Amino acid sequence: MRQKEGIYMTHFYIVRHGETMFNVKGRIQGWCDSPLTKLGVSQAKELGKKLKNDSFDVCFCSTSERAMDTAQYILENRDVKIISSKQLKEQCFGDFEAEKSSNIFKDGIKYSEGYRFCGGENHSDVIERVTNELKKIASEYPNANVLVVCHGSAIKHTCKLSMSWICQRTTDNSSFSS
Repeated sequence: MRQKEGIYMTHFYIVRHGETMFNVKGRIQGWCDSPLTKLGVSQAKELGKKLKNDSFDVCFCSTSERAMDTAQYILENRDVKIISSKQLKEQCFGDFEAEKSSNIFKDGIKYSEGYRFCGGENHSDVIERVTNELKKIASEYPNANVLVVCHGSAIKHTCKLSMSWICQRTTDNSSFSS
């Protein structure tokens, strides 16, 4: 628990899932899923070791297999409840799901608003969804250390535009911000 000027607050440890097969193959993965690679499993287990002295009251996790597996490896041999939440899923990339990143983002093309135009979510949709879920968690666990396992784009956009004061600048696989 953290206390600042007499006010208790939730302390979030926000983690990106470990490396996946789609990460290795350069494929876009939002709401579609691919399993952790051996390296991804190793990354999650190593992060679990780094966080061994941190006590978690609860873990909230995206419903994606890659995030759930990462959470389980991080919390291996710990008695911490893992609660899945669809609100912590990765940004939906619509028609770009499972496509090669190099084909979609060739010549430096960027989609500054997001992917609603192709059936996905705009960045603002992800920011609102994830921020609202973190606020809900904070209200339900006001004095807790909370591990949150989710996804790169969800973390990047939410931290960048909503809560830059709580996040590191990296969203590498199995990286965390607190």
